[in-house]
Amino acid sequence: MGKSEITALDEVTLRLPDSGIVIISGPSGAGKSTLIRAISGLELPSKGSIYVEGVDITRLGAYELAWFRRKKFGFKPQDPKLIPQLTILENVALPLLFNYVPRKCALEAAMELLQEVGLGERIMHKPDEVSGGEYERASLAQTIIGSPPIVILDEPTAHLDPENSRKIAELVKAKQREAGSLYIVTTLEDTIIREADLRVYINKGRIEF
Repeated sequence: MGKSEITALDEVTLRLPDSGIVIISGPSGAGKSTLIRAISGLELPSKGSIYVEGVDITRLGAYELAWFRRKKFGFKPQDPKLIPQLTILENVALPLLFNYVPRKCALEAAMELLQEVGLGERIMHKPDEVSGGEYERASLAQTIIGSPPIVILDEPTAHLDPENSRKIAELVKAKQREAGSLYIVTTLEDTIIREADLRVYINKGRIEF
């Protein structure tokens, strides 16, 4: 940042399993979001390597990295932004359309998933016409549609009440078990932490198991 250098991740060495739910926790500013952005290739490290399914993504070009992310990752940021001009159904179908799935098939898959997450009656609504909990579930559906091998969720319950937090935690567990994917979740929420197969604690950019 200008002339100031901030070490967001400090000598991090981390090996994650092929499947399961991995919880990354730690205080605000500890490096959680930077870590998951690095894992997904959204931010590249100043030095070091990041291997995903045997591929060092730090050596990929911009086009190759974008293609790799599209095929391998579902990523939900802490403050997801659905496209306001599109319906909930169209928003959820987008990742499949980006992967060249025919529009009819993509919409059918999105409709089926939205029914699973309890939004079957909201498919034709715009994002600003649903509640906060429904918006989060729609964002989660958009992230996991097509069962990507790696799903990354950044604070998925940060802005939710306890009841909606519980629903999201149950949904995360159910969809991970169903797909057998690797779910990486940053959170301090007990309802999600209880579902973890592996817990990673990060503080001041360093990993503390």
